[in-house]
Amino acid sequence: MLNFEKGAIPLYVQLETILRRKIEQGEYSKGDLLPTEKELMEIYQVSRVTVRQAIASLFQSGYVRSQRGVGTEVIYNKIEERMNKVISFTDEMKKHNITMQTSYCQMKKIIPEKIIAKHLEISLTEPCYCLKRVRNVEGKPFVYTITYLKSITELPLYSDCYKESLYKYLNTVHGIQIESGEDTFEAALPTKEVQEQLQISEYMPVFIRTRKTFLEDGTILEYSKCYYPGNRYKYTVKL
Repeated sequence: MLNFEKGAIPLYVQLETILRRKIEQGEYSKGDLLPTEKELMEIYQVSRVTVRQAIASLFQSGYVRSQRGVGTEVIYNKIEERMNKVISFTDEMKKHNITMQTSYCQMKKIIPEKIIAKHLEISLTEPCYCLKRVRNVEGKPFVYTITYLKSITELPLYSDCYKESLYKYLNTVHGIQIESGEDTFEAALPTKEVQEQLQISEYMPVFIRTRKTFLEDGTILEYSKCYYPGNRYKYTVKL
């Protein structure tokens, strides 16, 4: 929530940051309407002036547009790259002859938050799996991955199953074959959780790869976010 303490970042900047992050993470998608001014005032306990300043900043950044009698509509749309072949992180590292170790691995079955349920196309009461892993290269954290999997089969919560390639494990042990996927790339400042897992400062930008993978019939299997420290990762596209 907002920090109302003296000397804190201006409230409208804090509110704009919160709304922008919700848009970037897909909680508010392109074409959705943001809550009304009155609703935002009640939710965040701020003045109408603060709300209007935050919305104006989002408008100037190209995230929203306001229409009289309609409301504030999200117009921001991330650029996506569709892949012809889905490659696991393990295989990606092997391709570049890089030795990788899994330093942290946790698998849980959870009831998803609204945004996760939306991406996995499941109800708010339907459980899913959440796999969190930190992969090290040369002894340093290289990527922190949070993977959400639809419960199409019963998966063990024993973490050793997931220290190598997740896709290979799903295919060889459970017969699950990923047919296609979508990756979205963006840069951002890290959350506290990401800072701790990657052992970086709050000012170190991270490169975020958001991935969705699908089965042959088009059913979504996975929604994941991979966080790479900006000083250790470079992405190159050949044109």
